[in-house]
Amino acid sequence: MRCILCNMPLFLSHHGICSQCIKNLPTQNKVCPQCGLPHSLSTPICYRCREQKPSWDELIAVSNYIHPLKKLIHHLKFYHKIELTHALARLMLLAWYKRRVTNGISKPDLITCVPLHHIRYWSRGFNQAEQLAKPIAKWLNRMFYPHLLQRKQIASDQKSLSLEKRVQNVEKLFSCYHHLSNRSILLIDDIVTTGNTINAISQQLKRCGATNVQVLCLCRTVL
Repeated sequence: MRCILCNMPLFLSHHGICSQCIKNLPTQNKVCPQCGLPHSLSTPICYRCREQKPSWDELIAVSNYIHPLKKLIHHLKFYHKIELTHALARLMLLAWYKRRVTNGISKPDLITCVPLHHIRYWSRGFNQAEQLAKPIAKWLNRMFYPHLLQRKQIASDQKSLSLEKRVQNVEKLFSCYHHLSNRSILLIDDIVTTGNTINAISQQLKRCGATNVQVLCLCRTVL
């Protein structure tokens, strides 16, 4: 098997991306550990999170939404390149472990993912967040609950909406009916843009008793 980025032979074929390409991936500059957006102040968290604290507790992203990960996500979602999921999930795991070493975050009690509405699931054939979450749960030796959350309806495409409309679009979109008392959750998604979706989900998880919500994604869009 060859590296999916440079096409050179892989010493460990199941990794999907060679060590040299991983080293050359674009890295984020200093970011707020809570929202994942650029943060240049000396304070632990950015001014945005101090003014309006998100419902989740930690956000970890591999990189900003730029190439080459942008292209790989596009191929995964719209060209059904499911074979990319293992390599991309490994990048996410490495980013999580890096944050664990630097910030001392703890392992979650369970892992879930951002759900798709069943109609969109049928049209696409899979949920990319679920595909990414499965190997991560296995590597972290944690139970994976893909149906912990339910999506009530199809939301309008977030990309076409204003910031205010995006918030309204997801406020009552998700539900959770499980008892999560004193449980910590790792929420998996491919891209976090405004954060409205994961914020709505995190609210639901904490209403059900979750004490901590970590968000792990491939890319964080810098607005």
